[in-house]
Amino acid sequence: MSIIPDATVFVTFAILCVLVLVLRRVFFRPVGRVIDERKAGLDKAKAETERALAASEEDLRRIEERLKEARAASEAVWEKAETEALKEKSRLVQEIQAETRAQMEKAKQELEKEVERLKTEIDARSGDFSRDIEQRILN
Repeated sequence: MSIIPDATVFVTFAILCVLVLVLRRVFFRPVGRVIDERKAGLDKAKAETERALAASEEDLRRIEERLKEARAASEAVWEKAETEALKEKSRLVQEIQAETRAQMEKAKQELEKEVERLKTEIDARSGDFSRDIEQRILN
């Protein structure tokens, strides 16, 4: 029992070769091209996404830096305003203290004048008081 190839084997082999060539041109090459185009599109989209991500990270870094600078400037303005307010407060306190001292000194001088005037009046009226007391005792 030996197998002898007949003509159908060669015909089948020829049909298979033609089918492979036709499928390669009609199916595999277009499918390969579509796959390659999709891969290229995905690679391009991925590269654009990475560029956009890098750009947004850079923008975020710049924004954070500006925010940090703005906070520092705000703190500097706040500290300056606070320092100026403390200086003004100190100046006003000193001014009020000086004014108070002056008013107290003036009041003290007025009281001393009034005491002197009353002493003088009492000295002047002491004779009258002694006569009144004398008359009351004797009567």
